[in-house]
Amino acid sequence: MLLHELFLLLIVVLLLAAAAVGVTIWVVAEHDREEKLKLRIKHAIIPENQPITTLDEELTLVRSTSRLDQLKERAAGLIGVDLQQAETYPIKWWLVPPLALLITLLVMWLASHPLGRHVKIWLIVKYFLSPVLWYVVDRFIFNWFKNRRNARLIEQFPDALNTIVRCVRVGIPMGEALRTVAKDAQEPTKHEFTILADKVTIGIPLDIALRELAERVKLTEYQFFATAITLQARSGGGITQTLETLAEVIRKRVALKSRGYALTAEARMSSMVLTALPFFAGGGLFWLQPAYIKVLFVTSGGQAVLGAAILLMAAGIGVIQFMISNVLK
Repeated sequence: MLLHELFLLLIVVLLLAAAAVGVTIWVVAEHDREEKLKLRIKHAIIPENQPITTLDEELTLVRSTSRLDQLKERAAGLIGVDLQQAETYPIKWWLVPPLALLITLLVMWLASHPLGRHVKIWLIVKYFLSPVLWYVVDRFIFNWFKNRRNARLIEQFPDALNTIVRCVRVGIPMGEALRTVAKDAQEPTKHEFTILADKVTIGIPLDIALRELAERVKLTEYQFFATAITLQARSGGGITQTLETLAEVIRKRVALKSRGYALTAEARMSSMVLTALPFFAGGGLFWLQPAYIKVLFVTSGGQAVLGAAILLMAAGIGVIQFMISNVLK
């Protein structure tokens, strides 16, 4: 009974910690928003007789952030949250920690059947490995969100570059070329270039808007694109050949990755078949011999075997996917 209460207390502590992190990030974001609004109002009411000086922007993709922003990003980064991309996640980012907690509880419940009889081992798994598992599941979910979106961005980026090249060759300004990409591209490229074109439209310099795009997306291809456009805007010269070369390189990389998927199709299909086969076999046995298969559900030994089998199967699938992803990188 005491162990059960301690486990419930651990769950409550984890929930309170997740809620505290969420509230802290929200409060910090609101404070930053108010400070930025005050700063904009202050600049908007500058007297006319005050001289306005302009400073040249440094040609760099490094963004200077305040200590408060750095603290906020580090606090969110502990569980894998990218605050600059949080709005692009399929679900609200603060729903992921409770979801990871539910997955952790499910895994612990399955592990309790084969390990429940070994008290010392079960206590170690229950109170030391469960927080680690919750942390790993959190980071896995957020990394999956990021990698899936980045893969689509890279696949769509060559078409966006070719659109910019065609617009520039016929004499369309760079700002209108970016707006054309924002209109014609698919998501998520459409979203990113819409933000970029809107910033250029309201008067933000092109190099600053491109630098913010590269910082937000965090892809090498976008950083190279931002640097190339910035150099062309400041020093002049043709940009079409550079963008065409970049588009061709990205297309070759995407084709190489597709070839890797084709070569690993057999392994991926084998993992799916091995995953589905136990369920089909169990369903067939339950239809033909219900008393035979019910042993796994009504007896303690059967539940232990069933829990161990599910955990081992999940671990095997994870190892296969890890090996395939490393090969494709």
